[in-house]
Amino acid sequence: MTQPLPSRTDVDPLELTRALAQVAIEKSAHDVIAIDVSQVSSFASYFLILSGSNVRLLHSVVDELRDRARNAFGVHVRVEGEESNEWVLLDFGSLIVHCFSAEAREFYQLERLWSDAIHLDLSTASAYEAR
Repeated sequence: MTQPLPSRTDVDPLELTRALAQVAIEKSAHDVIAIDVSQVSSFASYFLILSGSNVRLLHSVVDELRDRARNAFGVHVRVEGEESNEWVLLDFGSLIVHCFSAEAREFYQLERLWSDAIHLDLSTASAYEAR
């Protein structure tokens, strides 16, 4: 894993999560969800989970998320699995973005693994309890 470039430290992780969720939706990612894992995880505050319908779309979304985070928020990212066509992880520190192929997302079922966490309603600023 390569070390990230210095990033701004004053970025609100919820604001970054909501903004990058919107970017993913704009880039035609599927099933975009955000989870507040701050109460059940010691390594991140939020997860953003999304799927791409094909490899090209998946990598296009990854590239756009990385560019927008850098340009709009001044934050940089560590990327894992970029050579993969199944699961690319973007680590922004307090936000971790999981970009899956549909098959990999079904296999790993992160939503189920983190079902005790709060799912964010991306259409409003409110949150609701995960079922």
